Amino acid sequence: MKKEIIEVLKNREFDKLIKIGNIKKTLSILISFLYDNELSMFRAAEAIGYICKSIYRENPELVKETIRRMFWYMNEENGGYCMGAPIVIGEIARVMGEDFEDFINPTASLIENSELETRYVVYSIGRIGKRILEAGLNLKDKLLKLLEDSNPITRAYTIKTIHELEIEEALPKLKKMLYDEAIVRIYDDGYFKEVKISELAAQAVRSLESRKKSPDLLDEFNHSRSRKPLQFFNRMYK
Repeated sequence: MKKEIIEVLKNREFDKLIKIGNIKKTLSILISFLYDNELSMFRAAEAIGYICKSIYRENPELVKETIRRMFWYMNEENGGYCMGAPIVIGEIARVMGEDFEDFINPTASLIENSELETRYVVYSIGRIGKRILEAGLNLKDKLLKLLEDSNPITRAYTIKTIHELEIEEALPKLKKMLYDEAIVRIYDDGYFKEVKISELAAQAVRSLESRKKSPDLLDEFNHSRSRKPLQFFNRMYK
């Protein structure tokens, strides 16, 4: 069974995981890859997220228990820190939607844990999406500070997360990073790739500035007092 899972991770054919065998055993094997090399760790985390998405409606408790296990694996009492645990939490959060609310604050607080690999925590936060900003601590300020981190990989993942969360307050710092020529290797969409910090910063700046200049059409429509709604749609589709 483990050989089959290795092949699934190699080809990212996560749909096959549901048919391989007992789901709990499959999850346990995947969790063992969270201690493996970095590529296996990321793909195993994605695979766990895929399984949780597939089973969530019929077995939400197993999904929540998997999240609790990840927090346990990051606990000093566990005796063996699992580097991939934060990534798994981010992947599962993507499929849980509003049901992830109970875990938002504990997840956001991981960014304050100096014992964890910050780059993986930041990556996880980006995967969760904008609702993570509802956490009790001021996550925006902490992410802004990490743009100045000494580790270029952490800076890279922070840029991508800020881009994903649409944190416009980061624009002044991002513009300064347009001159950061450090080249990093980061995980993106299933693969590792080399990219310049300046390129990531440029992408984020373009996106955030575009949002600042362009009004949100949905908000405009919802708050419009116009008695001629067709004018709104005619303008929208010009």
